[in-house]
Amino acid sequence: MKAVTNKKTEEGTVENAKEAVKKPNIALVGVKKGAIAAKEAATKIATAPSKAVDSALYGVCYGMSYGVVFTSLAIVKMLPVNSPVMKGFHDGAKVARKDSKAYQEKHHAHEKSTAMH
Repeated sequence: MKAVTNKKTEEGTVENAKEAVKKPNIALVGVKKGAIAAKEAATKIATAPSKAVDSALYGVCYGMSYGVVFTSLAIVKMLPVNSPVMKGFHDGAKVARKDSKAYQEKHHAHEKSTAMH
C-alpha cells in the first residue's frame, strides 16, 4: 500500500508541476490580452477629444460658410439685375477670385523655393 500512496503522491506532484507550468502561460496570455485592450482603450480615449474638436471646428466653419453664401445669394436675388449694387457684387467677386488665385500661386511658389534650400 505504501507504494501506491507514493505513486499517487508522485503523480500528484507531476500534475501540480504541469499546472504550475500552465498557470504562468495562462497568466502571460492574460497580461498580453490586457495590455492590448488597454492600448486600444487608450487610443480611443486619446482620439476622442480630437474628434470632438474636429467636429466642433467643422460645425463652426460650416455655419459661417452657409451663412455668408446663403445671405449673399438671398441679397443678390432681391436686387435688380442691372443695378450698380449688382455690378459691385459681380466686380468684387471677380477681383476676389483673381486675387485669391494669385495669392495661392505666390504662396505655393514660396513654399517650393523654401523646400529646395
